[in-house]
Amino acid sequence: MNAHFARPWLSALALVAATASAQPAQLAAQPAAAHKVVDASFPCQQVTCDAEMWLPAQTPAGQKPPVILIAHGFGGLKDWGLPAFAERFVQAGFAVVRFDYRGFGKSGGQPRRVVDGKAHVQDWLSAIDAISKRPEVDGQRLGIWGTSYSGGQVLVAGAERPNVVKAVSAQVPFVSGLSSGLRYPIKYQPMATWYALRDLMRGEDEEPVYVPVIDKDGGFAALICDECYEGYKKLVPAAAQQDPMQNRVAARVFLSLPFWFPGNRAKDVIAPTLIVAAENDGLIPVAKVRDVAKSLPKGEYLELKGADHFSPYTGPFFEQTVARQTTFFKQHLMR
Repeated sequence: MNAHFARPWLSALALVAATASAQPAQLAAQPAAAHKVVDASFPCQQVTCDAEMWLPAQTPAGQKPPVILIAHGFGGLKDWGLPAFAERFVQAGFAVVRFDYRGFGKSGGQPRRVVDGKAHVQDWLSAIDAISKRPEVDGQRLGIWGTSYSGGQVLVAGAERPNVVKAVSAQVPFVSGLSSGLRYPIKYQPMATWYALRDLMRGEDEEPVYVPVIDKDGGFAALICDECYEGYKKLVPAAAQQDPMQNRVAARVFLSLPFWFPGNRAKDVIAPTLIVAAENDGLIPVAKVRDVAKSLPKGEYLELKGADHFSPYTGPFFEQTVARQTTFFKQHLMR
């Protein structure tokens, strides 16, 4: 990794250590002792995706719990901020499965840390197919939950598995590569294209050309917006922040992301679908999210007033968001 890219990530370590005790409680959420935790890893495209299932402490006699599948957005791992949502869902009586895409975390697959929306959707479909057959859960009552980049992916996955997916929750969802791409600073577009082309020219057995996910000083990175550095950093556990390899993705994403439009599949999602948007989202234009929500056959829409892209993960916006999502899943999966 280029030392220039590593320095901003490492320079934040002192700040992280100093503020660790002040991190919001929900970011450090762990499954309660009463929750049964089992391995739920599943096969996908000749490799295995790492997954963990949380089972509720109590389920009505003779019944299996409904299940919610969740995975992260752009470059994120299943332990980055998602346990907070999983804990609320499992406390409400749901089984929850968190998983990492191929090439991320402990999941198999090469090359590593390639962000590709269409490939991630294939992982979602493999997860749905595998988890719906697990003996611990009621596969006829299965919901999917995505956020940011995966918020768009769950719209596609819901459209692709209409007979299995019974509820979809998309949080601050990436819906249009063009609209989000237009937010990327013009001054960095030539550099992004150059890095992406270099990456695509690498052989299959060569390591990708990587770029940083975020940059402390607003320099060249994959994600650039007013809230991107502080917001994204809060999701990353302190231990992961000590590893500069976690703050990088393959540069080829610059050439695939602008041409992917998962929001176009919203009209094909027959399951009830909840969209949670942020009024002041610096990455995803909220106007486009509103349009996509209107195209849903059975859509519900919540816009968080005054929120930015990373607001739903912490504080009052987290409480508002997770409460609405829990109510939504209860309504459609616990009937």
